Amino acid sequence: MSTKEEMSHGERVRAAIDLKEPDRVPAFCTLSWAVNLAGNNLNCIGKKEKDVSMPQFLNTPAIQAEAHFKATELFDADFVWCYSSNQPVAVALGCETNQPYWSTTAISRTAIDKVEYWKNLEFPNIEKDPTTSKQLDTIRLVEKGLHEKRGNDTFIDGLTNGPFTIAGLVLGIEKLMFAMVDRPDDTKEFIDFYTDVAIEVAKAQLDAGADQIFCPDPSASGDLIPPDFYKEFALPYAQKYCKAIVGHKDRYSCMYHICGDTADRLEDLASIGVSFLSLDYKVSMKEAKERIGDKVCLCGNVNPAETLFLGTPEKIEEEGRQCIRDAAPGGGYIYWSGCDLPIDCSLKNVKAFMEVPIKYGKYPIN
Repeated sequence: MSTKEEMSHGERVRAAIDLKEPDRVPAFCTLSWAVNLAGNNLNCIGKKEKDVSMPQFLNTPAIQAEAHFKATELFDADFVWCYSSNQPVAVALGCETNQPYWSTTAISRTAIDKVEYWKNLEFPNIEKDPTTSKQLDTIRLVEKGLHEKRGNDTFIDGLTNGPFTIAGLVLGIEKLMFAMVDRPDDTKEFIDFYTDVAIEVAKAQLDAGADQIFCPDPSASGDLIPPDFYKEFALPYAQKYCKAIVGHKDRYSCMYHICGDTADRLEDLASIGVSFLSLDYKVSMKEAKERIGDKVCLCGNVNPAETLFLGTPEKIEEEGRQCIRDAAPGGGYIYWSGCDLPIDCSLKNVKAFMEVPIKYGKYPIN
């Protein structure tokens, strides 16, 4: 173990997850914005035509890997994120997606239209499915390029959505809302099946070289379901998922992100057993730190649209510094935005965002 003054990326992240104070606050990665580091895209920011389109970035592991190598150099990144779709498990289960030229993928057709039809779905072949296999290939390339060749222990994150969110993608979110009321037992079996699929996809990513799985569960937000529904239909499956991932690798291997206002379920979120919990900008980091900061490492939560996309570098620095003031003292904090960075953020704004923990996150926090 290095001294506190000279921690590596991995040591810094692990210290934060252990609720300790590292040398400085670690920062999570730029997620989808990393497409701007592919090919010559940095020179195309603000232009309609790009050197590398989003589909090329997602479907070409070598291109994506090179972008992640650039991220570690440009931002001194503590994390990189490897993915081939925003919904890899849902796609592997039969959902159809569209892939816009310059936007993230979205479900265009669900795999089933009735909750009980989940029994007709087959468990995907993770190594052969085009989406999940490309993700594994990207992880292998990044692991080899960062860890083996460069000796860089930047955390490599894979991706599966949370079980409740996968269920909403496969069935359709409106139908899932009705199914919880009309067919609660079928719905629980349905979500449990997707939990098992997500676990196996995540294990394959860890075996391919990922250090951690990024698990966004936006449909489990307080903006969509009340706390009692979360406890009944989302929490048990998030706990099962996390326990399996951590048991397969280590206590640092499962990050959970949830969108929207979740102040009404913070204690439930802290009980999942995740490595760290990422909260949207709608949640007060100060309140979260007071309520659950002694139980789980927290992550967040600069406003991604109003501040990162539409704001100035000065506004980003101000809001990011406040997040550090609110959540970093005592350790157990990872800096990030409230959700994925908009891919059309300017380079100067992203640089300003990523520089905040370097400028203001050195411990002890003033």
